[in-house]
Amino acid sequence: MNKETIRLTKGGHELMQQELDHTKKILYEEIPEKLKASKINGGDLRENKEYMYLQSEQQYYEREVRRLTSVLEASEIIPDEEISSDVIGIGSSFILQDYEFMESGSFSLVSSAEVDLEKGKISIESPVGAALVGKKEGEEVVVDLPRGKAHFRVIAIQ
Repeated sequence: MNKETIRLTKGGHELMQQELDHTKKILYEEIPEKLKASKINGGDLRENKEYMYLQSEQQYYEREVRRLTSVLEASEIIPDEEISSDVIGIGSSFILQDYEFMESGSFSLVSSAEVDLEKGKISIESPVGAALVGKKEGEEVVVDLPRGKAHFRVIAIQ
């Protein structure tokens, strides 16, 4: 099976690796200790709610380890020379002004695996991200969104 390559920024790759390491620590160190204590203190395992909860938590972390490992194995770090400061593309950081609210903010265009809207990381595959690709400082962008049209202006590319 041929896996699709996931392009990640250097920072996104590092964060994902840290998240994987943290998740593995929980899965392989913390949960086994809690399961062991729960077995000792809980009596019949079929009626031990803490033990059953810990088993479901263990399954969650197993899925997370598989997901993060899969993304990292399929990833390719975007070389710095591919990140333009003239036009917006994957890996670009920029300041965008929203005409409706007359507010501006700093954003980065990233792959869907790195999206974090609270940190201003927009997916290149989202309607806004796709509309921003190739735009230069001072250009305006109109994007059709479910709530209607959104109007933005690229203030700066960093």
